[in-house]
Amino acid sequence: MQLTDQDVCTTCNGTGWLIENRDGTDVAQPCPACRTERLKQRLLRSAQLPPRYVEKGFDVYHPFESRSQEEALRKSLEYVERYPNVARGLLFAGPCGVGKTHLSVAILKTLVQEQLISARFIDEAEFLRRLQYSYGPDSPDTEREVLLPLMDVDLLVWDDLGTGRATEWARETIRMVLNHRYTYNKQTILSTNRSVEEGAGPTSPRREESLAERIGHRLYSRLMEMCEVVEIHGPDARTKIFKASMDFQEKSGRKSSGSRQKPAPDDLECPHCHAASITILDESRLRRSRGASFFDIFCRCRPCGSDFLVRFYPETSKIEYPTLNNSSL
Repeated sequence: MQLTDQDVCTTCNGTGWLIENRDGTDVAQPCPACRTERLKQRLLRSAQLPPRYVEKGFDVYHPFESRSQEEALRKSLEYVERYPNVARGLLFAGPCGVGKTHLSVAILKTLVQEQLISARFIDEAEFLRRLQYSYGPDSPDTEREVLLPLMDVDLLVWDDLGTGRATEWARETIRMVLNHRYTYNKQTILSTNRSVEEGAGPTSPRREESLAERIGHRLYSRLMEMCEVVEIHGPDARTKIFKASMDFQEKSGRKSSGSRQKPAPDDLECPHCHAASITILDESRLRRSRGASFFDIFCRCRPCGSDFLVRFYPETSKIEYPTLNNSSL
């Protein structure tokens, strides 16, 4: 769990200082526990993780769909255990929704929290857009301010490699950043939806460009030296969530309407610890009370293990968190 400025240190009771007696004189010293936890907080903030991925960690990654996901999890944990004594980074390759970004973020968060390294998360398309904007007269950032953090941090997580526009400028920019990290032995974790195998012959309308064709063979060759390829296969988890929602709609006998049919797990949070990593245990049929239609969702919080109830009103998309021992349930 990411710490906030309001977390109270149990070592110094939130004062930030410890009193030590030296030769009969009390001397105030900065609390080392506070300094460590605040440093973790600053490092996590500077990593610039998107809000959707802040809670993603190894504890909420469940590789139930394929053996390749189990192997990817094993390699990720092994990477963390061996860091910084690792020869190469990792390149997660596979279709959408199989957990590539989840594992990449879990590696970053674990290393920041356990080894206090500097790290940065970037999405390729967003990075290229931001860099282009930096050339404008009204941009708050310069090209140097955009590029330097990516080159200097201990660990760079590069998401969706090969999704940016395949221009020569984009290829050269990406090559410059990654080549700098290679030259100075900086670790890099990458993910891509494209096939990593080099295509044979020219592309056709029916064949998507491989990663090598998209980023150029020169950069592709360097990446094969920088990173170990970890291929992940399996169904799209996001599609499964949508399908589960539609299945619930059919089971509950509701007709299609403009209102939301069911909240996704990402819409819920634990009423006890406010974590967003939720497992749905069971769901009730649509019921009516005091003229309002609702159904109950029984949930469990993965981080703290608490069971709780969510009451959802599909007509208004309202979500309530009644207690489990409420007599009205």
